Amino acid sequence: MSVSRDTREAEVPVTPGIPADPDTPAELRERIDRTRRELGDTIEELAARADVKALARRKAAGAVRAGRRNTVPLAVAGGAVLAIAAAAVVLRRRQVLRRRYPLRRDPRVPASVRRLAGRTAA
Repeated sequence: MSVSRDTREAEVPVTPGIPADPDTPAELRERIDRTRRELGDTIEELAARADVKALARRKAAGAVRAGRRNTVPLAVAGGAVLAIAAAAVVLRRRQVLRRRYPLRRDPRVPASVRRLAGRTAA
């Protein structure tokens, strides 16, 4: 009885720049070295993506740079917020004082002012 063997070789996927079947040991070494470099680069890339602290630092540095570039709009916005806060404090203070010290029947205060004060307090 004879056993038939299939002598066909398995198909190797063709990658651009890499020979399908190296002819010499030097080509094989070059292929191994290239694969190691690519694998090392891939691992470094994945490690950089997984480094949360470094990502946070980069984003914070970007925000600082953006703040330094846009100083005028930032100053205007800060001034507007400050003005609104100051107005709120002044209005609140006036409201508290009006409740604490309402206008009484003071003969020195004209009736028209008392009426006006009565309308605005209600």
